[in-house]
Amino acid sequence: MFSLGQRIRELRMKKGLTQIELAEGLCTPSMISQIESDRARPSYKVLFALADRLDVALDKLLVDVNLNLEYVSTYKMARAMIRAQEYASAIPLLQELLETPRAQISETDIMYELGECYVQTDQLAAASKLFAEVQEQGTLRQDHGTIAQAMKQLGRIEFLSKRYQLAIYHWQRALEEADKMEERDVELEGTLHYHLGEVLTKTGQVFEALAHFEAATALFDRVRNLTEMAHVYKGMGSAYRMADHLDKATDFSEKAAALFETLDEVLLSLRQKVETAALYLAGGRLEEAERLLTEALTRFRERGDREEEGRALVVYAKWQWAREQVDAAEETCRLARNLLPELHVDQGWINRVLGDVALHRGQEEEALRRLQMAADCFKSLGEVGAWDETMYRIALLLRDAGEVERAYRVVEEIRRFSRETLEQRGIVL
Repeated sequence: MFSLGQRIRELRMKKGLTQIELAEGLCTPSMISQIESDRARPSYKVLFALADRLDVALDKLLVDVNLNLEYVSTYKMARAMIRAQEYASAIPLLQELLETPRAQISETDIMYELGECYVQTDQLAAASKLFAEVQEQGTLRQDHGTIAQAMKQLGRIEFLSKRYQLAIYHWQRALEEADKMEERDVELEGTLHYHLGEVLTKTGQVFEALAHFEAATALFDRVRNLTEMAHVYKGMGSAYRMADHLDKATDFSEKAAALFETLDEVLLSLRQKVETAALYLAGGRLEEAERLLTEALTRFRERGDREEEGRALVVYAKWQWAREQVDAAEETCRLARNLLPELHVDQGWINRVLGDVALHRGQEEEALRRLQMAADCFKSLGEVGAWDETMYRIALLLRDAGEVERAYRVVEEIRRFSRETLEQRGIVL
C-alpha cells in the first residue's frame, strides 16, 4: 500500500517533472514537498489539478493508496446519520471533515451533505453559502452535473424562504446545466421540472406549472419512479384546482392517492385522500367526500396522528357545514382546534367556519371577530391568497352593515399588503 504522497512522487518522477514544475500555477513547490512527504493533504481542487497534470484520472491516482480509515469512517457515520434523518448529529462530523480535508473523499461531496443538513435544520443562510461554493467548484471544473445539483439546492432554499422568483431562476439555470451533461440524468431533470411546477403554481402561473408537471411525468415514467410520479400527480391536482378545473384536479388527486397507497406510503396516502375529499366537497360529491373522510379519520386515530386528525376534522367540519349541520360543524371545529398547533394554517380555516356559523345565527360582531382571527392567522403564515379572500369577506360584511368607511379601509389594506407581499416574492402585477 502506498501513501498519497508516495503515489504523487512516483507519478511525478515517471513524468520527469521537478517539484517546481509540478507546482507551477497550482501551489508552491514547498506545498508539493509537504504533500509528497505526507505532511500536508491537498484540497480537492489541488488534487484534481495534480491528477490532470500527471495525466492520470483521479480514481487511478487513489488506487492502492493507504487511506485514512478514521477519516473515511467518520464520513460513513455522517452519511448513515443523514439517512436516518439525524441531521443535527451529522453536522459536527461533516464540519470536522471539512476542517481537516483529505484526498480520499471529495470536499465537494462533504459540502453538499453538510448543506443538506443545514437545510433540514433550518439554517438556510449557512446552506446557501455552502451550495454557492459547490456551484463555484463545479464551474471551475466545468462539471455541469455538480453545478445543476448546487443550483437545485439553491432554488430549494429560495422556495423555502418564499422568494419564488429567485427559486424559478435557480431551477431554470439548473435545467440548462443538466442539459449540458454528457450523460443525461433523467431523475435530476424530472425533479427540476417538478419543482418548477410547484413554484409556478405558487405564483399563479398555472398553465406554465402544468407544462412542467407534464414534462416531469414523462421523465419519471421513463425510469418508472412511481414515488415521484405520485408527487407530480399531487402537484397537478393542486394546479388544476387553482385553475378551477375541478374534474381534472380530482382525477389527479385520486391518482396520487392510489399511487401512494400502492407504494405503501400510508401517511401520504391518507393525506391525499383528505385532499381528494376536499375536492369532492367542492364539486358537490358529498357522499364520496364523507366516505374518504371517515376512512382517513379512523386511520389517523388508530395511528395516534393528532395533527393529521385535526386537519381532516377541519375538512369534515366544512362537509358538515355544506350539509347544514351547523351545531355539528361548530363542535368539530372545537375538536380540531385542540388537536392542531396554535400556529397552523388550519386554525385559520377553523375560524372561517366558525365565522360562517356565527353569521348563520345572526351574530355579526362574532362573525367579524372570527374572520379577523382567520385573516391574522393566514397573514402570519404568509398565506396571501387565503388572507386576501378572508379580508374581502370582511369588507363585504362591513359594507352590508352600512359601515362603508371601515369596508373601504379594509379594501385599501388588501391592496397594499397583497402588492407588498407579491413584490417581496418577485411577482410584479
